[in-house]
Amino acid sequence: MQGLVSFAGEIGNALAILLPTFCYLAALICFIFSAWGFWRQASPDNPFRGKPWVPFVSLVLSGAFASFNSVLTMANVSAGTNLVVSITALTSYTPPNVGEVLGGAPGDTLINVVQLFQGFFQAFGAMACFFAAVAWRSVINGVGNRSQGGCLIQFTFGIMLINILTMAQWLVSMFQTGA
Repeated sequence: MQGLVSFAGEIGNALAILLPTFCYLAALICFIFSAWGFWRQASPDNPFRGKPWVPFVSLVLSGAFASFNSVLTMANVSAGTNLVVSITALTSYTPPNVGEVLGGAPGDTLINVVQLFQGFFQAFGAMACFFAAVAWRSVINGVGNRSQGGCLIQFTFGIMLINILTMAQWLVSMFQTGA
């Protein structure tokens, strides 16, 4: 079990290293695209005829991608938790030693397993939120074959993965029986 926990921790570290890179590249691409879009709106063969909001959305998303950790923190506050997200915090994550995983009840075992894999879940959730924002941008531009609601659902589940310990404790409390 220790090997699996260490492997998942390393994958979480890799995702946590890649996420800021992806965010800053997406911010740069959105900024350049919005500048190009504003420039092209002045030409007679405007590619955004009927969709004048596309450069504005790209400009706003450029700022959102550049400060993605603040966006995730605000989403976590809206979800009812006080978790402050730093997209570079997980690079120093070291998985704990696997001791006694089995608890006194199935709920305790679930909480123990979630705590062991928490670094992976949080990094994966942040990456899911990032790709939801990228997919939403493609839907707004008219090149994505998804719905805006699907992007919102993906973002919501990403926030739930970032708060995996809170979600697991809530799930366990729902299924506990009063003895």
